[in-house]
Amino acid sequence: MSIDLNDEILQDFLVEAGEILEQLNEDLVELEQSSGDADILNTVFRGFHTIKGGAGFLSLTALVDVCHRAEDVFDVLRKGEREVDAELMDIVLTVIDVVNTMFSQVQEGEDPTPAEKSLLDHLEVLARPASQAKLAESEKGTGDQTDKDFEAMLDGSSATSPEKPEGVNGSNDAITEDEFEALLDDLHGKGSTNSQSTKIDATKNTDITEDEFDALLDQLHGKGEGPIAKKQVSGTEDVVVAAPEKIEAKPAIKPKKEVTTTAKPKQEATVRVDTSRLDDIMNMVGELVLVRNRLTTLKDALSNESLDQAVSNLDVVTADLQSAVMKTRMQPVKKVFGRFPRVVRDLARTLNKEINLIMVGEETDLDKNLVEALADPLVHLVRNAVDHGIEMPEERLAAGKSSDGTITLSASQEGDHIQLFIDDDGKGMDPNVLRQKAIDKGLMDEDAAARLTDNDCFNLIFHAGLSTKEQISDVSGRGVGMDVVKTKISALNGTVDVNSELGKGSRLTIRVPLTLAIMPTLMVTLGGQPFALPLGSVSEIFEMEEDNTNVLDGQKVVMVRDQPLPIHFLRDWLVQDSSAPRSESTGHVVVVHIGSQSIGFVVEQLIGQEEVVIKPLGAFLQGLPSFAGATITGDGRIALILDVPGLLKSNARSY
Repeated sequence: MSIDLNDEILQDFLVEAGEILEQLNEDLVELEQSSGDADILNTVFRGFHTIKGGAGFLSLTALVDVCHRAEDVFDVLRKGEREVDAELMDIVLTVIDVVNTMFSQVQEGEDPTPAEKSLLDHLEVLARPASQAKLAESEKGTGDQTDKDFEAMLDGSSATSPEKPEGVNGSNDAITEDEFEALLDDLHGKGSTNSQSTKIDATKNTDITEDEFDALLDQLHGKGEGPIAKKQVSGTEDVVVAAPEKIEAKPAIKPKKEVTTTAKPKQEATVRVDTSRLDDIMNMVGELVLVRNRLTTLKDALSNESLDQAVSNLDVVTADLQSAVMKTRMQPVKKVFGRFPRVVRDLARTLNKEINLIMVGEETDLDKNLVEALADPLVHLVRNAVDHGIEMPEERLAAGKSSDGTITLSASQEGDHIQLFIDDDGKGMDPNVLRQKAIDKGLMDEDAAARLTDNDCFNLIFHAGLSTKEQISDVSGRGVGMDVVKTKISALNGTVDVNSELGKGSRLTIRVPLTLAIMPTLMVTLGGQPFALPLGSVSEIFEMEEDNTNVLDGQKVVMVRDQPLPIHFLRDWLVQDSSAPRSESTGHVVVVHIGSQSIGFVVEQLIGQEEVVIKPLGAFLQGLPSFAGATITGDGRIALILDVPGLLKSNARSY
């Protein structure tokens, strides 16, 4: 069966349920660590209940079924009739995976595939109090009674009650169809849940406290003030019980006069906008930036005071508009960090390690495209820290550490860049081991390896095929992955660096720009042609002095603070013009960094800093490793934006 993705109610459900599912992964891992915190139990219960309610309204029966059974499990946990343990959490986290799969199918317009019967059976057992579950297993072993008969004996009702709402199996707290419709009517403005009484089916165990129901209303539409009557069971007849006086602070139905004179319609604080529209607006702002740059150049040439003032005003407005549009595209790093509690928990359990995860700076914002692009590299780096970094509990104890290791993820903004740190308190890395690995793999000879600093050695892990893991596992150790991580981060105009202390732990530092659409650059000239270097990669600039150069291992270097800096003449790589030979003794050295490495690019002339809009290369130039894109300079010329890592990889023998 296909699903109408244009249905507004469905879209509302997808947004709300998607946010709940993101949070549930974090909450469930925290729940396991907190040994069944009551507040988290209630939050998780309400999460499953909310998804179930929306799915039921949309007739997504398979999703209703699995969420309802998970809800039953957490109801038992809330009542203290069963304890949270690792085995139970394994099953519940599997449920989250299944729900996420169903959710993805709904997003694609497909009817969700029902959960495996074995999983539903597991949940059915976990939804019973621990003592009764043991009794059920005992009864099942005798063959005298089926599971349904046993459930009927426990709750005093038929397991095949004809009044059970469609799509709900084995409910212990189901509401009637009329109650559910009334609640939905209230949520969509068609009715009111503020009734003074609620009729219920007394043949079911449907007790729900006022606080729980109010909390549910808070979750669903932000009010929670409706004085819903408490549902109670008395004998076998339907009963109506008035709501307690303490929650009747307001009448269920206000006088008409009061509504017309004082009630104000709720104003919507947000609107949902397709991200493609934001991309279009950002592109137009980029074009405006180019026009501003062009006018700024013309202003200097014309020397007109009125024009100067108009261009200055345009500059301010453009900068403000650019900042505002960028903020609409921003998302918190939490969008990425939110998946790591589950990743660390599952991996630590697989490896029999004890690991605590600490996350700092989750509210830090960056461009949505970067949030999506950073997800895979960060997952690999975190998995690497769990597998390579943190030792086994017995190793940690033998080294005088606590048995449980700690991984810290942190994010912060530094100017126009975001810094991400992945710290672990594991065994660290031995630079001498890495030197030897590089020699064994043929990456360098012994003399070159001996000249590497410890920091250079640590960054060798980003070379393809180099791994310090002695034993290959399903997690890591094949020497692939870290080079891909570096490539992906470099493609974002970012850098990744690693530092470590043997026996103490390691730190990976990632630095990426706030946005990919508009980039500050250093404009330079080579053979009369303009080129743009990403400013985030530039460390310093100084005059070229031939007397200060030398040759080391066949590579020309210049001495900077008594340290040799490799230099390359960019004109040799980028300009095919022999009519004007380059000078060995004049020019400027632009020092760029890639991770912990520094390299000097010799350029003929510096134009200055300029904010440029990145334009993709045409079909004939796409895929060239030396260029990240193109832009239009303030004087109307086209300048290629250099991809520093790609440039070195394509032209320099040692990168």
